[in-house]
Amino acid sequence: MDTKTILITGGNDGIGRATAERLAARGAHLVLACRDDVKAQRTAQQIAEKTGNENIDTLPLDLADLSSVRDAAQEFLAEHPKLDVLINNAGVYTDRLERTKEGYELQFGVNHLGHFLLTLNLLPALQCCRLCSRVINVSSALHKKGVLDFENLRGEKGSRNYNGSAAYAQSKLANVLFTMELDRRYGTELTTNCLHPGVVGTRLANKKAGALTSTVWTMYKPFASSPEKGANTSVYLASSPEVREVSGRYFDEHQCLRKPSSIARNEQLARRLWEYSERAVADYLVQGMQGEI
Repeated sequence: MDTKTILITGGNDGIGRATAERLAARGAHLVLACRDDVKAQRTAQQIAEKTGNENIDTLPLDLADLSSVRDAAQEFLAEHPKLDVLINNAGVYTDRLERTKEGYELQFGVNHLGHFLLTLNLLPALQCCRLCSRVINVSSALHKKGVLDFENLRGEKGSRNYNGSAAYAQSKLANVLFTMELDRRYGTELTTNCLHPGVVGTRLANKKAGALTSTVWTMYKPFASSPEKGANTSVYLASSPEVREVSGRYFDEHQCLRKPSSIARNEQLARRLWEYSERAVADYLVQGMQGEI
């Protein structure tokens, strides 16, 4: 993969870092797009030392701030003529109501909306690799418990009615719906797939969750899969020739095709989510994209 440019969101920790290490070892040119650029640069240096691949860049990206997403895309497009693989990996979990800079419920805003905008803004670079570029969305089997509540995507129902697990499942359902709709709209130009990485012992539920959730997760983590194992399907979808022409599909942690939930296969719902998301990010599309979407 020494001629491939791969952008990974959240590439400085957990599954994202494990994915980055594996792809760096194969010679790919990596761009680690992370909220904390200092940590990202440190991670890039450590991966370079471990793999011998120094072709690793970093890109400041805060998915909870749509202006940051726009700026990151503009910076990438200014410096890179093409993007072979985009791995929308970063995610957040919280069990209390928080909002993004633009006022969206945090998990929906980060896990879906920020990645939606990033992908649209990077389409010019993805389209340069016509019929060979890949978009990979890290979802979860928990999408099967998800329900899209369009009346509460800004947390309109308030803190007392907030359920962090339900909000996370909703955001993961949005990942699958986005995958299917992106394939319907751009499937002749690129491939897009999503995946369940398994139950992986990352710090996801330790960062923003409350004390009880964090403690329970810390006790459970030793029994979960390692981030290295959790990266298997992301690496497979990014690099395997077997899926070069496979698109609009959902894979499990064993790199096997699975049917997502029936609601995740609802074309009308996917179209509605796309249109909602498109309106939400309209002011943050890079120049020239407004006329293409």
